[in-house]
Formats: sequence, structure tokens, C-alpha cells
Amino acid sequence: MSGDGLRIAGLAACLVVGSCSRATAPVDEGPPPARLRALDFTASLGVGESAPQELNGEVRITNRGPSSETLVFEDGCPVRLRVYDVEGSRVAPVWEGPKTCSVSQLELAIPPGGTEVLAIPPSATPDILQGGLSDGPYRVTVWLAPDHRVIEIEAGIVELSAS
Repeated sequence: MSGDGLRIAGLAACLVVGSCSRATAPVDEGPPPARLRALDFTASLGVGESAPQELNGEVRITNRGPSSETLVFEDGCPVRLRVYDVEGSRVAPVWEGPKTCSVSQLELAIPPGGTEVLAIPPSATPDILQGGLSDGPYRVTVWLAPDHRVIEIEAGIVELSAS
């Protein structure tokens, strides 16, 4: 990988509650972002070059509606990563994090026309690859579970290395 903080964003996102859309790369144009009610969700994932390699980034939630929207994250973990093996046939993620979250729920109120930014928790590659996973390409998604719904946004294929 090259660049100081390679930006990776997927071209497709799937709102698990029923409609498919996309994640937005800073320079990419395409179909509309993932949606829930009057809210648009976009994500960008950064991959650090220095050792140990770290995944991080942000999720942007924009209220395109005429009234305030409130999201409730009941478990105190507003943003998570899922890592999938692209080489194998497994559909389930091989890693999901962060492993620990705040014990309190988070309420996020977004005014009409407003945007809130949630950080993707930094995740070190050695933590992701522990438990017998090998260096190599993995598909990464960013997911949120507001209001008992799941929004999973494709973030791209990333070459992960424990060293």
C-alpha cells in the first residue's frame, strides 16, 4: 500500500433493513448513500502505513429532512468494523470490533440539514489477525446499529499485515 493514510471507501453499501446503496469515497461519485429515515450514512476508512498497521476513519450521518432526527445506540458502541475473509467461502465475519464499548447508551440528535461525524475506532492489524488469521486481503465493512436496525457499509478490500 502506498500513501500516508490510504483512503479506502467501498462503492456499495447495504442497508440491512431492506435497501442497498453505497459508501462514499471523498472523490468518488455514484449512487446515493445508505439511508435510514431522512438520514444519509457515508463512511471512509483510512489504513495507516506505519507498523503496526491501523484501520481508522469516520462515518458521516447527514439529516436531509425538515425535522430533527435522533439515533439511539443502546450498547454504547456506535461504530464497529467487520472483517471478512475474501479468499474463503465464509459469509460470517472473521473479526469484529471493538471488543469493548462504553457501558452507557449514546443518543445522537441531528438537526435538519445537519451532519454528525462518528469516529471509526482505531483497530490495529495485529489485534485483527490474532487467533490464527494470516496476512492477506480482507473485505472490511463499517456497521452501525441505531434504533435496533443494522446499517453495514462496504469500506473496501484491505491488505492486512501483522508486522
